[in-house]
Amino acid sequence: MTTLYNSNYQETMPFSDTCKQFNLATNTAQSWTIPGTSEQYYQALFGYALNSNIFVCLNSAATSPVSGANTAQPYSEFKPEKRYVRGGDTLSFITGDTAGAYVGVSLRQIQGS
Repeated sequence: MTTLYNSNYQETMPFSDTCKQFNLATNTAQSWTIPGTSEQYYQALFGYALNSNIFVCLNSAATSPVSGANTAQPYSEFKPEKRYVRGGDTLSFITGDTAGAYVGVSLRQIQGS
């Protein structure tokens, strides 16, 4: 069972029992399908190193922008901090960093879902 979202303790959060960690290779997308059903909503908290460059895409493969180009990929964001997702959604991660990058994601189920 995913830890329920609860911020009653001075804006603090409990540790989550539903987490995923990634060691991203350069220009290689990795994905994670959120557990549960589409009727279940979760708060997803993302963690990154300050100097990492990571794009996260919802329900599509993440891509890194080509040097010197503008791109517009819907539902793809640069280092989001906190978003809501539904069970069955897929998160895709990619970095263009030559040393790769680490990403951590933890879920808390939103009560009432």
